[in-house]
Amino acid sequence: MTGDRVWSGRFSTAPAGAAHALGSSLRFDVRLASQDVEASIAHVRALEDVGLLSAEDAKSLEAALADVGHEIAEGRLGFDERDEDVHSAIERAVTDRLGELGARLHAGRSRNDLVITDLRLWLMAAGRAIERETVGLIRVLVEHARGHAGDPLPGMTHGRAAQPVTLGHHLLAHASGLARDLERLEGWSSRASTSPLGAGAIATSTLGLDPDMTAARLGFHRAFANSIDAVSDRDVVQEFLAVAAILATHVSRLAADLLRWTDPSLGWAELDEAYSTGSSMMPHKRNPDTAELARAKAARIAGDFATVTALLQGLPLGYHRDLQEDKEPVLDAADTLERVLPALTGAVRTVRFDTEAMRAACEDEGLYATDLAEALVKSGVPFREAHRRTGALLKGLAERGSALRELGSEEWAAFGVPHGRTLLDPDRSIAARSGPGGPSRASVEHQAEMLEAFLDARPIQP
Repeated sequence: MTGDRVWSGRFSTAPAGAAHALGSSLRFDVRLASQDVEASIAHVRALEDVGLLSAEDAKSLEAALADVGHEIAEGRLGFDERDEDVHSAIERAVTDRLGELGARLHAGRSRNDLVITDLRLWLMAAGRAIERETVGLIRVLVEHARGHAGDPLPGMTHGRAAQPVTLGHHLLAHASGLARDLERLEGWSSRASTSPLGAGAIATSTLGLDPDMTAARLGFHRAFANSIDAVSDRDVVQEFLAVAAILATHVSRLAADLLRWTDPSLGWAELDEAYSTGSSMMPHKRNPDTAELARAKAARIAGDFATVTALLQGLPLGYHRDLQEDKEPVLDAADTLERVLPALTGAVRTVRFDTEAMRAACEDEGLYATDLAEALVKSGVPFREAHRRTGALLKGLAERGSALRELGSEEWAAFGVPHGRTLLDPDRSIAARSGPGGPSRASVEHQAEMLEAFLDARPIQP
């Protein structure tokens, strides 16, 4: 026999062992147990609303569902071979307790609408946790930025020194990207807040259930608009993974800067020992493993996004068992971010910056080439000519092994910038860039204020 599975009426033979092993998802979707209980209780109330359950029966079902949920959470529920997934396991456990009453639970619903309801509930909770951790990381960056609004370091392009900026300016660049991630999470959450429960297998039911009331009971903003779409589409998963992949990319770039700055050959910063590890062979090593792993995890989450995108492309409408494969990647991505974000936040909070080493690196005269060219522009020289003239000056100095700081007043006058030597100063260069979004102290402080106001207005805080 079929082992009394939830679909066994049409069958006379149990699934082959290998087929059951392939199809079973209980090992990972058991994590949706609390959401399945929550959705099931909302469904019980919907059945009561239309007179398919008495108030007493509804109360008994709710109590049994809650008990089963507690047993799963505490690891006390015994699963058996009939349990293909968490949804059938919970229904089976309730029916074992209540008999015929438990068998009424599934009226008007399918695992098709139930599974995506559970997953949406789980993802929305995960999104809130990730948002909370991201807010915490941004606040740490802003705090450091305020403390280093006037500390210069070389800004880089192509991995080479470009122009002077400040440490605060650079840290707020990372914070700005993470702030956009919060906006993406917020937009995703708004779209994700749609209840599929009541869509059934594909075409709702004839029982007169009210999906809007069920949505409200579950805390969703709205119910589904189209039952086929409700059970078929997984763009809620795909979009979550896209947002997660972009967030992980921003995190990886921050980690990459930490790794560069803490490289002893540069010596601009040092990670706290609590966020470093040692070598099993080399006694002197302090390895920046936290930052390295934060950098690497972005690839893993991008892979999760690619997996679900490949899974969905070309899939016809209607539920397909293929969609079972959405859960492991999205659970993995959420778990990964929830591990990475607090670890990297701690590393950033405790990092020690060597601002004197950063300032010393600003002795590189190439950092001020643009200042020289713009000084010529201010005197009326077309920019392309100013660019050419400055480049030629630097080339000539390099060929004879000389430097800008060695030029005399007559040479500066001949170049067209009599005060040129005064331009070779990071504080002056930074202060001169006082426009919105730039590296000057006033601009950095304004950027920090805007980010703090943005964070303060958010409902989710660390």
